[in-house]
Amino acid sequence: MKVRDCLRKPPVTAPPDSSLAEAAQLMERNDVGALLIVTDERLVGIVTDRDLALRGLAAGLDPGTSVDEVMSAPVTWIQGSVDLTGALEMFRSGRFRRLPVLDDDDIAGIVTVDDLLVSLVVELAAVVSPIAAEVASRP
Repeated sequence: MKVRDCLRKPPVTAPPDSSLAEAAQLMERNDVGALLIVTDERLVGIVTDRDLALRGLAAGLDPGTSVDEVMSAPVTWIQGSVDLTGALEMFRSGRFRRLPVLDDDDIAGIVTVDDLLVSLVVELAAVVSPIAAEVASRP
């Protein structure tokens, strides 16, 4: 299974000059916890709900402050063609819970640790179901 197969939502993007308030509203409207910050269709950063809360509002920044003040950049990302084990290793070695996913240079979305877990459970269930059915049918 590839990372792109784990994506559950389309990417939600914003320009770096979006305000903290606009970013929060965009996250709420799209039910996401992070935005990919894009300039000329190129990934330049990522901002999370935690960034808005801790680096933004808790630090005393005005809600009108642009997200480029609190976003993480440069961005660690992963290609959608990478196998899940590669993504798991990146999560294990990094200090993040979300990874932007690119397909070549195109932004495909964000994969989370939860997305990987759900995908792995679904794959495991597919493998185990025939065995469980056989065991359950035995007298």
